[in-house]
Amino acid sequence: MQYPNVPTLSACIVLYNSGTQVLKTVQCLQDSSMMMDLFVVDNSPNDRVGSQIIWQCPGVTYIPQSQNVGFGRAHNAVLPHLRSTYHLICNPDVVFDKDLLSRMVAYMEQHKEIAILTPRVRNEDGTEQHLPKRAPTIRYLLGGRLGKFGECFRRWRAEYTMADLPITQPVSVEYATGCFMLIRTAYFYQLGGFDPRFFLYHEDSDLSRRALEKGPIVYHPDMVITHAWHRDSAHSGKALMRHIVSTAKYFARWGLRW
Repeated sequence: MQYPNVPTLSACIVLYNSGTQVLKTVQCLQDSSMMMDLFVVDNSPNDRVGSQIIWQCPGVTYIPQSQNVGFGRAHNAVLPHLRSTYHLICNPDVVFDKDLLSRMVAYMEQHKEIAILTPRVRNEDGTEQHLPKRAPTIRYLLGGRLGKFGECFRRWRAEYTMADLPITQPVSVEYATGCFMLIRTAYFYQLGGFDPRFFLYHEDSDLSRRALEKGPIVYHPDMVITHAWHRDSAHSGKALMRHIVSTAKYFARWGLRW
């Protein structure tokens, strides 16, 4: 039963040969102190993990795709099913405390102007991932790729990831990471979800830019998740090419900035 004026929550995870780690993420979501409609969209339907979710995780709405349709397009597959106040976009490799989502929803209820709320993200060893970011520019992306080659590049990367600032309280940012963002469902609808032209990479950068037209994106350092992050584009030629293509599309849409 839903009660008037009580905020509701939905969440979506997209799979692509994600491995069994997603079972921990699904369990984390289902153990949350806040009930939700949970969707899993599978871009690799021949993988056995999908069948494990169906059998081991009752209550999950499983939506298989006939092929890998891309990260953003897969997340958009849930748009016709959403009836929530808030929608969580979540990677299949994150874990968090059971009260996190209720705290995030409560914060957005208290701050009605916020469009997206994004948490602090840590590696499995407890170190910082520095995922609150400024909007992408050429030098920031070069800094991310070439940081090991000199202090100048490292400084650019620190600026890009806001690692140059001691963030100890909630702050407005220009970018919300696609690995874990809580967005007002009405805004997600109005924006048409992710732009499907971004198959992979920069779809969250683009959504962030469009969401800023609705309200601020807030990074909250006291809201914490753990993300088992693997940088595919640094190790795969195919992924690197997709990253380059998405970067070109992003700058074509939003303008080239040094």
